[in-house]
Amino acid sequence: MTDSYPYMVANGKISQILDKVRKASEPPKFTYKFLTQIGFSSTNDRAIIPLLKRLDFLNEDGTPTPYYKELRDSTKFRIILGQKIKELYSDLYSINTNIHEAEEDEIKGAISRVTGKDETTVNRFYATYKTLTDIAEFESHTEIELAKIKIEQVAVDNIEEKKLIETTHKKTGVSEFHYNIQIHLPATTDISVYNSIFRSIKDNLM
Repeated sequence: MTDSYPYMVANGKISQILDKVRKASEPPKFTYKFLTQIGFSSTNDRAIIPLLKRLDFLNEDGTPTPYYKELRDSTKFRIILGQKIKELYSDLYSINTNIHEAEEDEIKGAISRVTGKDETTVNRFYATYKTLTDIAEFESHTEIELAKIKIEQVAVDNIEEKKLIETTHKKTGVSEFHYNIQIHLPATTDISVYNSIFRSIKDNLM
């Protein structure tokens, strides 16, 4: 359980700063000076640094972590942000594994119970959390749906193969059934993804 989450007063700047981060070269250290160089000189903008540290994109001394490179990758940054959000807000996700999809009151209620903070502070935590989740992508639903499609296609292929074998059996009197099932599991640390996939396997193939 945590008693605090990072927050920014100027949450509207988060997306803008991340956009500049992707365009700029990786700095030796992410400092106030670097932030000013990429166009953000307001004192309120400085809160992005502790936020990036809590999200594991920066070390405590401001040096970029290996995840910072992925944050700069336009094809990966939304997914890696989603993963880091789940890690930082793990207490919220222990309450609801898809809490980013929940209504505002439910999210604020969870934040309040986890942190024990007053309404004003909870609102600040929520505003930053919601801004981050609006930018991020959470792979679970996409990966689950892709896996289900593959599973369902295997089931259809097996039905067609069975029909073909049964037709051949009627003609030859020889019965052989061959099933080749290939399940491609997504790379994820979210166990709920695998649980959903295996439930789908049971529903479609058993």
